[in-house]
Amino acid sequence: MISEKMKRVNKNNPCPICGKHDWCLVAQDKLAAICPRTPDGSVKEIPGSGFLHILRDRHDRHNRHKQGVRRRQLLKSAPTASGEVKDYGRLVESYKQRFSADGQEYLARYLGLSARSLRMLNVGWDGKAFTFPMSNDFSQIIGIRRRFPNGQKVSLKGSKTGLFIPCDLPAGGLLLLCEGPSDTAAALDLGFAAVGRPNSNSRTDMVLRFAKGRDIVVVGDNDKDDAGKKGAEKLAAKLALHCPSVKTIFPPDGIKDLRQWLNSGLTPELLQKAISASRPVGIKLRLKHLGTDTETYNG
Repeated sequence: MISEKMKRVNKNNPCPICGKHDWCLVAQDKLAAICPRTPDGSVKEIPGSGFLHILRDRHDRHNRHKQGVRRRQLLKSAPTASGEVKDYGRLVESYKQRFSADGQEYLARYLGLSARSLRMLNVGWDGKAFTFPMSNDFSQIIGIRRRFPNGQKVSLKGSKTGLFIPCDLPAGGLLLLCEGPSDTAAALDLGFAAVGRPNSNSRTDMVLRFAKGRDIVVVGDNDKDDAGKKGAEKLAAKLALHCPSVKTIFPPDGIKDLRQWLNSGLTPELLQKAISASRPVGIKLRLKHLGTDTETYNG
């Protein structure tokens, strides 16, 4: 759950959404507002209070009110931390050319995935390791993860950690957020639009910007220390302020992740059934009015 302190608008501080000076509520940090008059541009309805609007993104501080979801286009390069522009797109294309059909089939069989889903993720071969491009929330390639045949994973020198974004990702509709590229490929094999986060706790800022405005299902891992579950639930709670609907699902007991679940017999119908059975994640807003706190729940 996420808490925000809200204050009633007045003549000196009118509602930033409708311009009126009564009924509406604005967060003390000016990042969100609840307006009962204006549904357009809101991220969700708070029953009994109004429509929740995000005025500024908590991470990049830009005004994103009423900004629609953009179709993202694969770009070729992005600046590194030193300011140097490294052409990761060119490297990715080179590695894809070196990744033979036999190599694709080998990796697909080893992981229990299809070669098609690996191609959608622009997987390649650099001569020593399989390569997985990582992108920022505008689909600029900012790094490359290497996976050696023995299973060891490292990032190419100079890489930034990013998201695993497939080609031709739909701009709208349900989106699965998976952990890692192989789980993302598993979701693609099951017929779902999906994006991979690097692990359960990193690049939350990118995920929030990328997923804003979409219906989301966070697919968590069953780790022994519950890190995957905790990370998925934490991310879902943050996404609930930015997305119309957010759900979390986890593989059954004894199955670690989505790829293993797929290899254990998961079908598109069973996955859709699990998603439908999952309860949407709610949000919690603390409304400060007349010296009292009122808690409002949605979901």
